[in-house]
Amino acid sequence: MFVTKDIVINQIHRDGPHIAKSFDRIAENDLREISSVIADAVGLMWHHLRFEAEDFRSTCAGLLNSALSTFLASIEVARHGYRRPYGAIARGIVEALATTLHIAMEPGALARFHDGKLDPTKSVSAARKAFPPFGHLYGILSNHFVHINRAHSGLEPTKRYTKDEEPLDFILSNMRVHAWLIYVVTELVFYDDVPEPRYWKKIAQNQFQYDPSDDEMAWQRQFLGDETLQSDD
Repeated sequence: MFVTKDIVINQIHRDGPHIAKSFDRIAENDLREISSVIADAVGLMWHHLRFEAEDFRSTCAGLLNSALSTFLASIEVARHGYRRPYGAIARGIVEALATTLHIAMEPGALARFHDGKLDPTKSVSAARKAFPPFGHLYGILSNHFVHINRAHSGLEPTKRYTKDEEPLDFILSNMRVHAWLIYVVTELVFYDDVPEPRYWKKIAQNQFQYDPSDDEMAWQRQFLGDETLQSDD
């Protein structure tokens, strides 16, 4: 093995594009389906974005946009062959969505958020109570990717992707989950803007029930896979 002074430049300009092409070739269909789901979410949130506004809708739109930016960043990290770092970045998506749910569910959470007093870990706990898969997903990303463990000491070369490799299968299924969660949380926050809600039913003032139709559940299983989402209870 020879190490040259331009090792970083080579990774960025020589090796990186080839790795990204291998990802794009294998993941093309997944990315197209994911993009369609993300487009539905962006269509609901974009006109609520307001710079420096602190009302409920503007704050949630900003958080959802942050989750979207982190989501896109995680894809770029994965595209260039960084399999384990993908998971570390992806946890930020869950935290942003959990904070959005916490603000939507708990009176006073919005004010604490703007005062810098809303604990992210408590937001994850609050989101988990409302939607159990949050706890399972957050635990996987924390324990296997963020918290340093034995696996981090193993050799994981940054190389081109091959079809059916286990890390790529995880990344693509995880991307689908995150895209889906971004839409589900966006639909809840901007429920009044949705002509035909797919996942939530309003049962009282400021109270909602997760209530997808049988057709929606069938689509969800096709999009996510039967075992992708589960509760940690």
